[in-house]
Amino acid sequence: MSFGVGLVVAFAALAASAPAPASYPPEGVRLALGATPDIMAVAWSTMENTSSPVTKTHVEWGLFGQALNNSAVGKEFLFFSNAQYDGNKYNFTTHAVNMTGLLPNTKYSYRVGDPDAGWSKKFYFTTQPTPETQAAHLPDVHILYGDMGTEFAYSLCENCDKSAVCNCDGATKGVVSEINDASLVLHVGDFAYDLDTLGGRIGDQFFRNVEPVSAYLPYMVSIGNHEDSDTTIAQFVERYRHMPSNSGTISSVNGVAPNNMYFSWDAGLVHYVSISTEIQANVLGADMVRKQFEWLEADLKKANANRHNVPWILVNGHRSMYCSCDGDCNQEAEQQREGPWVNGTYGFEQLFFDQGVDLFINGHEHNYERNWPTYKDKTDQSNLEPKATIYIVTGSAGCRELHEPFRMKQPPRSAYRSNTFGYSKMIVHNATHMRWQQIRTDPTFFPKSKYGEIIDDTWFIQHNHGPFSLENAPKHKPTKVLGREFDHWVGTGHPKGEIVLPHGHTWRHDKDTVVRYPGFVKEFGSAVWEDMHKSQLDRGTEGH
Repeated sequence: MSFGVGLVVAFAALAASAPAPASYPPEGVRLALGATPDIMAVAWSTMENTSSPVTKTHVEWGLFGQALNNSAVGKEFLFFSNAQYDGNKYNFTTHAVNMTGLLPNTKYSYRVGDPDAGWSKKFYFTTQPTPETQAAHLPDVHILYGDMGTEFAYSLCENCDKSAVCNCDGATKGVVSEINDASLVLHVGDFAYDLDTLGGRIGDQFFRNVEPVSAYLPYMVSIGNHEDSDTTIAQFVERYRHMPSNSGTISSVNGVAPNNMYFSWDAGLVHYVSISTEIQANVLGADMVRKQFEWLEADLKKANANRHNVPWILVNGHRSMYCSCDGDCNQEAEQQREGPWVNGTYGFEQLFFDQGVDLFINGHEHNYERNWPTYKDKTDQSNLEPKATIYIVTGSAGCRELHEPFRMKQPPRSAYRSNTFGYSKMIVHNATHMRWQQIRTDPTFFPKSKYGEIIDDTWFIQHNHGPFSLENAPKHKPTKVLGREFDHWVGTGHPKGEIVLPHGHTWRHDKDTVVRYPGFVKEFGSAVWEDMHKSQLDRGTEGH
């Protein structure tokens, strides 16, 4: 897809204001949980553009409000796999180091950098609890979303727009407003759009944009389809090499690194498993399909044996297993559920059912859809003592591909769906009760006063964590849809020109694109319509 004009213009401004080549300050500081609660990992980049790393990897930390009297030295990793852009190609250095010996459920301050080249500003974080300190950590708030770009990153904060540079200073809403209440962020694939765009410059700016979140909260990830080319895989693998990998190593065009395509960790009462739905789509070959599945099966069995300490199991990836917006929800979703060859071999759905996975979270669709507990497309439409896995799509954080409408009728298994920009909030109250919310962050059809509103709010109550049983599994497809739907494309005209699309259509994929789309682009330009909506809203006109 072509880039918006704003992307290139913003990048030109970014290059003009870049620091002097010799300064090499830490950029894109990002935390990750360690393998145990007494470890917090941190990574950052320096834009040295040299044949070998120049700055060293140091971190200093201490109890919040006290001296930074602890220190550690990490490692530097040269990234040399950027493509040329505008006749130039540059390298950068990734730095990764662990802070260790941390107390559970405790707030710390820290800074990163090189004593000889300069430090970052001070940031802070709170460690994870141990089973003994868990009660004091509740309720535990987790933020989840997918498909956030460098431009149009509407969910990051209310200041973000079509520009590639988003400054969230002073923002009081959006993901940045959650850093003092939440304990982690999970980004389920598709970063920056794309990490290697403009020779990697857009990836660089993405990490600068999200630093007001990722430097304060562990920013956990899973890989998406926008990270499945040689250079974007390398970018993902290297940028997030500080994830708590427990699945060996992986090779990219940039070399060998810890395997962050599939790995797992505990966060309070939740066992998280990040998987690669790209592997399941057979992008990397049959052997990788087998290796991931066998590792995943072993990990889930191990997690089941520990449910007395960590009762909730949440698997996350990028592509959907259940959705209802377009063709992604047919054969592509079936490939995830039934395996790459759609014959049950290495299928995720049966594995999740057998191991009692509570939730599967994904992005890919640029909308939000929460399903009832579902097994083999059947549901009993109840979140009270679920009898199967709950599948949730949260891919509407905001990117240059904009909204994705629902072109399919809402099925009975769909409890709520909306194609407004937003992010999800998961609030773990205890071993049996979890609250789930969807926060709307859409300035394109709504006044600023509605930014940050909760549009979906429900509870999952499970007293019987563990493998699901076929005897109690949902066995019928209900005929009545109990779910709610918000599709702001239905009968909605553009504020200038009143061009109206039929239900379930989009400007980019409309069946009459040859007739409609060229006229739309001629009048409004590619993606310029976002600002058109905002000009209407600034005058107090609310959309549908």
